[in-house]
Amino acid sequence: MKQWRDMSILIAGCGSIGRRHARVLAGLGVADLRACDPVAAQREALRTEVPLVRLYESYEAGLADRPDVVFICTPTREHVPMAMAALQAGCHVFCEKPLSETTQGLDELAALARATGRQVMVGLCFRYHDGLLKAKRYLEASRIGRLVAVRALMGEHLPEVRPDYRNLFSTQHSGVFDLIHEIDLAIWYARQPVRQVYCLSGTYSDIGIQAPDLAEILIGFVDRCLASVHLDFFQRPRRRQTELIGTEGVIIVEFARWDRCTVSTYEAGRGRWEHEELITDRDDMFRAEDREFLQCVAEGRPVPCDIAEGRKSVEVVEQCASMSNSSSI
Repeated sequence: MKQWRDMSILIAGCGSIGRRHARVLAGLGVADLRACDPVAAQREALRTEVPLVRLYESYEAGLADRPDVVFICTPTREHVPMAMAALQAGCHVFCEKPLSETTQGLDELAALARATGRQVMVGLCFRYHDGLLKAKRYLEASRIGRLVAVRALMGEHLPEVRPDYRNLFSTQHSGVFDLIHEIDLAIWYARQPVRQVYCLSGTYSDIGIQAPDLAEILIGFVDRCLASVHLDFFQRPRRRQTELIGTEGVIIVEFARWDRCTVSTYEAGRGRWEHEELITDRDDMFRAEDREFLQCVAEGRPVPCDIAEGRKSVEVVEQCASMSNSSSI
């Protein structure tokens, strides 16, 4: 079995997330990096950041050279068919979030992964964020008692973050539901199955997209736990906050910026807040998830964020879409 740094890796999709994984993997010491994209300018942009990468004009050509691993960094609707093709070619697969737009085809994908004996991991990178991980450890150590409610908020002014926002896949199709991390975090912290989902969503702002720019989601879990998730593409300033409310206290993780994070904990037994300031780097969570994925492949261990884990947030979004309650103002 190859050591993980000796594996050949094909990155499918040379957009911003594909370039990020290319930089991260090169920094981790992976020497045999390859990438494909039908758009020449995208391929060259990746080569500018990672000069030693081998480029292909098509996914088929990249698979024909038999890489060990494929990183799928393409629009969401392409994820499942591209993952299926990679598995059939004998590759292990890392698939960026969301795993899919719907659950259609996910059973077949899981069956193919089992039949081929190949790993499939979903890029739920926030599970590797230092502040969110610290909150997870505190929760599991019962510092706030039993978790009763999760409140997750993510909002940013998309025209400032991505001036090309009108051309993005997410603004044309999934809208704010592309911000699936907060949904996944609610499920991850609750550690129990989803029982029911309610959602209101639509285009409420003035940024000029047709896909939803605002969603309010309620998730009910099977055993006395609720989550509320707010997602928007228009608010200023940018905010990202996750609150864990327990029977004996509260944990709040706030990181509006990528380079800094605050974890605030209130334990009823102590009767006071404790605030921890963490210095972070956005790429840290990508380094951690990429390294763990490749180590699992090399050692034959199950990946932590597998198809079943990635499916959970897709099911919530699918239920939100099925409610047909979008409004436009």
